[in-house]
Amino acid sequence: MLKSTHVPDLSAREVAPILAALQAGTDPGKLTQELASRYPDNSGTARRLVDIALAYLWLAEGAPAGDVLTMLECRHRFEFSSAACRVYALEILWAAEREIHAHELDPNPAPKELQNAAA
Repeated sequence: MLKSTHVPDLSAREVAPILAALQAGTDPGKLTQELASRYPDNSGTARRLVDIALAYLWLAEGAPAGDVLTMLECRHRFEFSSAACRVYALEILWAAEREIHAHELDPNPAPKELQNAAA
């Protein structure tokens, strides 16, 4: 059975370089290997971080969820059985969608908004 997609709480400062590297065209596989050195006890964490960031970028750019799911399955088709690969891809897709919805529905206004709020 696959592990949960729970990713350690990371600040925007820690996630920003992953997103920036992916946006700059860095190969996700190479980025995963680089990050795995930061998480020697759990190399799956690096894979999940990169996959969630990659799925997030695809969804944010308007890619259909089905395309994101296919991309994730193709990236890991040799690592897992086909059923486990589908489950993993769905978990990553859901995690990325939660991130997008969290940003859309963020109940906490930005500090600048608070500063400009009427008293």
